[in-house]
Amino acid sequence: MKLASATASLRRGATVVATLLACMGVGATAASAFTRGFVDDVWFTQTPAGDATWIAKTKATEAKIVQIEVDWAGLEPNAPTSLSSTRSASSSAYDFSYLDARVKEIVGSGLQPVFLITDAPRWAEGSGGTAADYATGGYEPNAIAFGDLGQALAKRYSGTYPDPSRPGRRLPRVRYMQAWGEANMNVHLSPQWSRVNGHVVNSGAIIYRGMLNAFYRGVKAGDRSTVVLASGFEAYGDAPFQGLQRTHPVTFLENMLCLDGKLKRTVCPGGPAHFDVVTSDPYDSFSPTTHAVSNLDASAPDLGRLTRVVRAGLKAGTLLPRRRKPLWVTEFGYDSNPPNRMPGTVSTATQARWLEQGFYVFWHEGVSVAMWYLVRDQTPPYATNYFSGVYFRNGRPKPSYTAYRFPFVVMPDGKVTQVWGITPVNGAVSVQVKVGGGWRTLRTFRRRAGSIFKYTSSTLARGSYRAQASGGQRSLVWKY
Repeated sequence: MKLASATASLRRGATVVATLLACMGVGATAASAFTRGFVDDVWFTQTPAGDATWIAKTKATEAKIVQIEVDWAGLEPNAPTSLSSTRSASSSAYDFSYLDARVKEIVGSGLQPVFLITDAPRWAEGSGGTAADYATGGYEPNAIAFGDLGQALAKRYSGTYPDPSRPGRRLPRVRYMQAWGEANMNVHLSPQWSRVNGHVVNSGAIIYRGMLNAFYRGVKAGDRSTVVLASGFEAYGDAPFQGLQRTHPVTFLENMLCLDGKLKRTVCPGGPAHFDVVTSDPYDSFSPTTHAVSNLDASAPDLGRLTRVVRAGLKAGTLLPRRRKPLWVTEFGYDSNPPNRMPGTVSTATQARWLEQGFYVFWHEGVSVAMWYLVRDQTPPYATNYFSGVYFRNGRPKPSYTAYRFPFVVMPDGKVTQVWGITPVNGAVSVQVKVGGGWRTLRTFRRRAGSIFKYTSSTLARGSYRAQASGGQRSLVWKY
């Protein structure tokens, strides 16, 4: 999603570990497949020719999936005369023209879109909020209206709905829809906490469970095969009523799934939570191998803390359907210097290293899809925008472009060393070590483009390593 400017100040950090995810089919210690994607709006902010240029540059990275933010307030700015009428994919309450064009543009390019539906219109929010609450479209959003929107979207983009602008043809299929962005943050969903009869209640998790269930029912009514993603959880939290009112992601997920701190079932008003994919937005200021200090937080190497709660919810029957829940990272990234020269911003070389290291960490934990924010750097001022693109704003690639397209790492994993990468092209890919003034091949694989190549070694020496693919394409050098 397009992050609020406050999010930059929220990124705090606190050895990669293998996480057992097998119970209840949540996943494995490493994902068997790994898909890369992007979060951005660069494809829709230029002239039509500029859009095409940036779609082509996105495809050049070997990304396969991109997020399209569906701004509910923009899609349905005015209250409908009848809520039931908004379940229709042709309801006059919605203006789908912009979204239709964006979906056709993305799908026509060969990329797969993921909808992130967020930001309620004022008419669909509760009463009693502050001006700041209403400014972000997240104060007690109307769950019924959110579910109706989900039904309309799923039907319209089921792949069977007629294209209004092209008689005889159909609108493209959108298979994935995410219900809200970073719901454990007050800036996106409020109130996060309330006092009820002298008790502190995680009201944000309760509100979100109602929204999520309504959205799930609506989407499945519109198209049963559409996949519903839960909100991507911000990685860090605060104590109730303190600081920026982020709820710790583990706490939020426990309460959302009607579990206590010992993962035992509690009362569950409105019934179990329903979703198909568990997701996280593990932003950090430190490397992706740095653990969060609190066991209630979930930085990049701590995502097993979330899947542990998911396993417990499946076992307790407070999470439905009772089947495998893939793990996605729906947003992460690091700003680079240049262009952002603010203190603490990492170099372009470090950004590249942390990007490919992040991919490895996620894969190691069972993540099947990881989406990087952004394709291209935004514009100054530096305090309010982001510079985590793999391209500079002028289109020149950073080192992170190569890291994204051809990730390669050599990482300690217990008593052994893991050599891991993703090949950008079909054919042979070789792991090489620098010896004197040249390179010696250690291992060669044959892989399809986008496939993982890997091996473990208990004797790998310290040194400089790289991978080389067919056509002479090379990864960045990894110093181990």
